[in-house]
Amino acid sequence: MKLESITVENYRQFEKVKLTFDDSITILAGANNSGKTSLITLIKNIFSSEKNNYSTSDIPAKNIKEWIDGVYPIFHDYFITGKTVDSVDKELVERVIPKYEKNSSNLMDTINVKIHVSYNAEVDDIKLFADYIMDLDEDKSDFYFMFKYEIMRTIFVRVIMKNFLKIKSRFEEIEEDKEKVRLLSDAKLENNILMKERYLRQLIVNLYVESMIPTVYFCDSEYRNKCKFEEFKEFRQLFNLCFIKASRPLDDDTSDRSHLLSKQMIRMLKSDDSWNELIKRLPDELLRPIQEKEIDKTVRDTSLTSLKDTITALEETNGGKSGELMLDMQITEDDISELLQRITTATYNVNGYYLGESSQGLGYSNLIYIHLQLKEYEKNIDRSRVNIFFLEEPESHMHPQMQQVFIKYLLDYYQNELQGLITTHSNEIVRVAGISHLRVIRHVGEFKSNLYDLSLLLKKLKESSALSDRELANFFDWFFEIGYSEIVFADKAIFYEGDTERLLIRKAMTLDKYKKLNQQYIAFIQVGGAYAKNYEKLIRLLGIKSLIITDIDYEKEKIKVNEIKESKTTNATIKHFYSLNQSNKPTVSDLYVWTDANENIVDNLIFICFQGEKDGYARTLEEAMLSKHFSMNVCDTDKKQKWKEKQKSSKLYFSIPNKKDGNSLSKDSELSIRDILSSTVKSKTDFMYSVILNGYVEMMMPEYIDGGLKWLME
Repeated sequence: MKLESITVENYRQFEKVKLTFDDSITILAGANNSGKTSLITLIKNIFSSEKNNYSTSDIPAKNIKEWIDGVYPIFHDYFITGKTVDSVDKELVERVIPKYEKNSSNLMDTINVKIHVSYNAEVDDIKLFADYIMDLDEDKSDFYFMFKYEIMRTIFVRVIMKNFLKIKSRFEEIEEDKEKVRLLSDAKLENNILMKERYLRQLIVNLYVESMIPTVYFCDSEYRNKCKFEEFKEFRQLFNLCFIKASRPLDDDTSDRSHLLSKQMIRMLKSDDSWNELIKRLPDELLRPIQEKEIDKTVRDTSLTSLKDTITALEETNGGKSGELMLDMQITEDDISELLQRITTATYNVNGYYLGESSQGLGYSNLIYIHLQLKEYEKNIDRSRVNIFFLEEPESHMHPQMQQVFIKYLLDYYQNELQGLITTHSNEIVRVAGISHLRVIRHVGEFKSNLYDLSLLLKKLKESSALSDRELANFFDWFFEIGYSEIVFADKAIFYEGDTERLLIRKAMTLDKYKKLNQQYIAFIQVGGAYAKNYEKLIRLLGIKSLIITDIDYEKEKIKVNEIKESKTTNATIKHFYSLNQSNKPTVSDLYVWTDANENIVDNLIFICFQGEKDGYARTLEEAMLSKHFSMNVCDTDKKQKWKEKQKSSKLYFSIPNKKDGNSLSKDSELSIRDILSSTVKSKTDFMYSVILNGYVEMMMPEYIDGGLKWLME
């Protein structure tokens, strides 16, 4: 039995999301407060919690506002016209929830969870599920369930009647205040009215939510035809779920006496037949020496002798009917188990030295504790039910290498053997797991999150008939493997070509000018101009606002302005994005027009920035920076001697060539910025260090990068 998917509608920040599950381990990644814990809490609430907790905070604020905006006037009209409590059912609730209408427009859109389970007809025993088949097609092997909170009209009537006087008095207060405002025009009183109305609206919402009960159905594949479960526990019996919390109660304090690791080991033994047989015999074995030594008699005689006078005095108050006080010793199997858990402690044998549970630190203990809980769960697998474990943020207290080893072990060990969902905000876990196991939760607006299934993107690319798509699938596998997984957690992303761009951008993030960017989670991804285009599908899927910084890369030998404008770019990323809305092969002049028209900003999501006319017709980052610092175009020249003076006064690291085209250069020889940088090509990093160390980053920031960073801040 496999859990295929859970679709959640109208729950907290989720309007509608579908969480699909792999046959083995599924990774649910997301930044803090993105909604990972909310989803796990909901799943636990549905499948295993003894008490279903549902409150207004679980309903999207938009849904609450739409509902109360519609029903508040109905309540207002009812209460200010002097109606009595006896007419609540027929004259108030009937207008909100008509007794004989199933789909009233005044019903609140509340949580709706759709659950899809599949089975293998050849190996799975579906005896527990047989009563819930809704599709008789022999080629299908699926079950569908729906969980929702439904309003109970009778309860709603009852809670309104219970709070009738409170609601009535509040409406009357508001009406009295409104009359005073009409007479006095008091601004403060107007604010008080708004506050009172807000509290009254919230009260009505609370009463509505208080009148809801959890309900579960088995359905057809469209979730239209449905039958209600008579009891909730019948539904829950179909599932065997294990939840391992993010905050595990481990302690690395040497004074800790809880011995949680050893206790977990003892609990695992309960499923072992030989152990259980031993435990059954132990009570009698322990009692035998106690009886032989007459320890019970000694305890009884000593304690009862001291109590004799007290008992005699008490008998006088009840007619001597207290009876004889006895002491019996009883040892149960539970007592034995509790004793063993209390006296047993795990130790580590390190070269003959025995160290306690806390000696290895929280990370190591955390890993062992998780493993023991999973092994205990594994022993209790029931093949006739849906078995799946949920592990929250296992990276707690683990350093990166331990995270890598742990997640790789889980993926290998449970491959196609047991389903599990792991939530995480760890780059290392996402990187090792890879895109094929990955689901991502991201904020898409205020109080709103969405869920993205990256495995579907990879699957679609691999199954594509286009060679470019299959190559892109391989690229994505490699992309996560080398450690750029942080993009799934980022607010925004900056793609750049090389080390000099990385140094410049990282330093720029510390400037007040770009402070807003530094306060956000930016993914910095180094990628060449030929490969930045490969990220388009991923950027679009996740909706990550992205800046691609690349070089225009026109023909290097072109040095005059007219030649530069007629030249063509070799940059694959620029050509790709230009071709999205243009059919011709662009010249540099075309690209300048393209950027002037802001067409290099794709769907306000991707900004492709490269050198332009304002950057002195430069073709590389370093050319643009020197052009700005010395107020020169790349086609401008200066004498060799002047360049030496510029080098000395600026303290910038660059080389001045002694030869050009095989000819020696004199101090009066004319050199361009490109000539200088051709001589400095092997020392680009040193050049950028000199820019940073001399505090020139802001004054030398190229126009094309500055424009891109400003756009990214918007």
